[in-house]
Amino acid sequence: MALLMSISTITMGQVDKAALKAAQKEAKAQMNEAQKIYDALSAKITEKTATEDEIMTECKKGQAIIRKALKSGALAENKLGEAYKLSADLALQPHNAMLTHAANNEPFDTAFFYTNLKIMTDALQKELQNTKVTKGETGNENYLKGKKFNLAQCGDYYIYAGQFNSNCQKYDKALEAYETAMNYTKIYPEVADIAKLRIPDEQIAYYAYHAAHEGKLYDKMDALYDTAMKFQEGALGTKQVKIISFLERGDSVAWANYLHEMTVKEPKANEDYIQMLIAYYLKKDKEAGPESSQLIKYVDEVIAVDPNILIAHYGKAYKYFESEKYDEAFAEYVKCTEIKPDYYDAWYQSGLCKFRQALALNSTISSIKNQVEAKKTLEKTKGIFGEAIPFFEKARECAPDEPQKWAFELRQCYTVTGQAAKAAEMDKLL
Repeated sequence: MALLMSISTITMGQVDKAALKAAQKEAKAQMNEAQKIYDALSAKITEKTATEDEIMTECKKGQAIIRKALKSGALAENKLGEAYKLSADLALQPHNAMLTHAANNEPFDTAFFYTNLKIMTDALQKELQNTKVTKGETGNENYLKGKKFNLAQCGDYYIYAGQFNSNCQKYDKALEAYETAMNYTKIYPEVADIAKLRIPDEQIAYYAYHAAHEGKLYDKMDALYDTAMKFQEGALGTKQVKIISFLERGDSVAWANYLHEMTVKEPKANEDYIQMLIAYYLKKDKEAGPESSQLIKYVDEVIAVDPNILIAHYGKAYKYFESEKYDEAFAEYVKCTEIKPDYYDAWYQSGLCKFRQALALNSTISSIKNQVEAKKTLEKTKGIFGEAIPFFEKARECAPDEPQKWAFELRQCYTVTGQAAKAAEMDKLL
């Protein structure tokens, strides 16, 4: 039995060696075949007889063959640098042709552009890693410096690939390309000292962020947001897309929380969003009932940061008015007129607070049995109607050609306070 096992082991070893030798022979033959394809094509290119279709076809064929050899793992170690050089050379010709089409706004295979670019940069890197530097007149030092320069240039092409893929709605590929560009010197440390992309990382992140939004890749969006916001020219659009994305995801709570944090931090820069959030909290307050108000709490936070935010005071006034807290509402509407003296709505609503208080008080008079108290209440009512007049008149000044906005209330106030001539004037306007 021991003898049989020994024979078996020797046989398997011989088989493994034979298989390796065959694989090495095949890989060498593949490399030679790919080199012949490239040499023949190069001669035609030099003679200017090669068509673009031929360049694309032959380079793809040669690339497929050399990549088989590389993937086999059977190439001799001292041949790897040469093999990767060939792979890079076979990728370069199609790359240049497609760049020409892009510059001329002509159609080309954007998917192949990206695939070919990845092959080219990988091959350039591996060529540098697997080629020993030699110096002197016959050395390769300057040649390899040129290869480093070529690899460094390719960072910009990943930005192009991101744009091409975005235009074709291949958003996952676009993000992959943009992320490679942003991390280029980490992925290719060989060129960290010379690689400089034509646009900064924050601008690339901006492109990637919007590609992620188009592709509804919200996790990617969130990861890119902080960097994209550093691109000042697009910061407003980036912020708007972030806000919209919460609603697209159906997450109104996250939307409100984001707006809350943003608007409290910088109220003056976000007044439109404060208005949106006021509408949201008004709805939430109605759902929660009268015992609590998210709106009042929110606008108080805003006002604490900047007391001159008009929409915050107006929203607070509206909430108080809706709750029939007319004294509180009046104070806020008056604050609005101080911030914006020509604000029709604030003047009108200030008067309406008094008007509503007068109406409410007037409705109680008939139930007061004590005539003295009833008369006092009537006089008080007239006084409050009178207090409303200056505010309605200021509203009139703000909208003089729109009597339908203020004439009715003024007629009532003038009638109750015994100013018949002015009441008649309002009648004519109505």
